[in-house]
Amino acid sequence: MPAWQQMYKDITDSGADILSVAVDMQGPEKPRPFHDAAGAKFVTVVDDANILGEKFGFKAVPNGLLIDEAGRLVYKDFGGFNIRNPETVALVRSFIEGADIPDSPDGARGGGVPVKSMDYFRRGLEQLRSGDKVAARATWRSGIAVEPDNWVLRKQLWALENPERFYDGDVDFAWQKEQIAKGR
Repeated sequence: MPAWQQMYKDITDSGADILSVAVDMQGPEKPRPFHDAAGAKFVTVVDDANILGEKFGFKAVPNGLLIDEAGRLVYKDFGGFNIRNPETVALVRSFIEGADIPDSPDGARGGGVPVKSMDYFRRGLEQLRSGDKVAARATWRSGIAVEPDNWVLRKQLWALENPERFYDGDVDFAWQKEQIAKGR
């Protein structure tokens, strides 16, 4: 979030804006502390039903969508849009300045295809919202078995089972890498 806040400060004079979308099925109270701790001045909304994932077919975050002043989507990068990367910063600056920007990565890094595990995602979300965390976990595990590369679904399961790795201070990326290495 701090890197996004810095980008926001850098681009607002040009009339550009940032809309951040957190994908978290446990609701806005989970990502809000990260937004607040960064002193973020841009708007963050929460997609607690993974509507954007279903629409665009992405299975990982972070994602970047560049939308021009006419509302046209001119660039998308799913699962690899890293604002700490100097090339990404240069791309955003070029876009804001009206310069030609490269085409979106091939397949937008996995986006644009139907998400096979979406039914599991929805069913688990309904179970979670009804208070049945055990059933939600089992359903999401089944969805991961169908689509092991769905990192959005995997993150929701991990966050439900291990909230201290996601919501108490910094997100524990080292732990996530360990889980991946173990095939979990």
